[in-house]
Amino acid sequence: MTVGEALKQMRLQAGLTQTEMTAGVVSESFYSKIERGVHAVDVQVLINILSAHHMDVVHFFSLLNFQKSETEPNFEIINQISFAQNKKDISALDKIKKELENLGGVRCLFI
Repeated sequence: MTVGEALKQMRLQAGLTQTEMTAGVVSESFYSKIERGVHAVDVQVLINILSAHHMDVVHFFSLLNFQKSETEPNFEIINQISFAQNKKDISALDKIKKELENLGGVRCLFI
């Protein structure tokens, strides 16, 4: 997982928007580019963003292995589920469930 992917995962798990995640440390535009891997981020800025939300910096760095998300095909769906759960968005969770059921054999995710 890259730095941007790890940030996105932690942001979605916390139920934050990109604007909320920036916490006034960087612009939303710059932050978005970090998540997408367009821009690198200074370590101090990264720590400031994580600290602003009381996120565990050690846990963040444990997520990094600098592999592309293609090696984890469920990365996006896991993020969508986490975000919907944190927002208590039952309709979004139902939609995700139906999409997964249409793919077949994924009922175990919701048991």
